[in-house]
Amino acid sequence: PEACPPEFANAFISGDGATFVLEPSYDMWSLGMMLYEVSVGKPYFDGKSPIAITKALRYDDFEADVSAVKDDKLRDLIGQCLRRNPKERPSITAFLLHPYFLTTGIGPFSF
Repeated sequence: PEACPPEFANAFISGDGATFVLEPSYDMWSLGMMLYEVSVGKPYFDGKSPIAITKALRYDDFEADVSAVKDDKLRDLIGQCLRRNPKERPSITAFLLHPYFLTTGIGPFSF
């Protein structure tokens, strides 16, 4: 469930999960959660049950704490992906043009 963004948690709990329309911002949330887990070495909601995760995501005051990510630029990128408001999450183009990639390169390539 941590790969599911807050807007889906709201739809799921209200019974509208089956009709929820997927947007690219949903994928950016999932990508942010995956990057968090890879960079920190454990899931964001480590040890929490699926229902506890869904309920936590549903609250309006939920804000992802990415302070455990050591690299400043990667922390910023993950934080952008995990913004509660889906309209504030980066597009895939903005994601790839983030300073984290522009200054560190992608795999064996650098810019």
